[in-house]
Amino acid sequence: MPDQQLSSALPPTLEQSLRRELIAGEHLLWRGQPRPNKLTRGFGIWLFALPWTAFALMWEAFAFLPWVTALKTPDWLQWSFGIVFPLFGLPFIAVGLWMLWAPIHALRRAGKTAYALTERRLLRVVEAREITVASVLLHQIGPIDRREDSQGFGDLRIQTHSTVDSEGDRTTERFEVLGVPGVARLERLILENLATKG
Repeated sequence: MPDQQLSSALPPTLEQSLRRELIAGEHLLWRGQPRPNKLTRGFGIWLFALPWTAFALMWEAFAFLPWVTALKTPDWLQWSFGIVFPLFGLPFIAVGLWMLWAPIHALRRAGKTAYALTERRLLRVVEAREITVASVLLHQIGPIDRREDSQGFGDLRIQTHSTVDSEGDRTTERFEVLGVPGVARLERLILENLATKG
């Protein structure tokens, strides 16, 4: 039943971007958007990022001491350690700031992301500075792992492809649907459509 099992409404521009991706004869069976507060587990990185960044900033502050106490610091020390140590600390500050920003960026991205299921494929559309579209055909879908909370929000991690490299190590590619409402219903719809095509 195309277009009769749809999830909650998307923002108009995102809905338009999603529907523009549909090909002739393709109908939406389900669509949803990540709920940002369901992706907050990404803030766990802050347990590492906060002390990392604090230490890097403290290092940088101490590294500038030869310049702050210039009257008491020998010139050779000021021009050697006073330049090398601050430069050494900059990449660590940059990494710390990136780790602090990553979860915030993920939350902002969630508001611009939509997932959809049609009778042919599963899609992800991200509407940022440019529109990014990823899809996987239903016949490419392999094992599915589902994580769901008590309110029905959750993730699907779908295996789509597996290869063995020259060293014998297996790598598995996955299509992920993250933080969406009615995740169990989405999984059921995928399995039902796979069964009808099998």
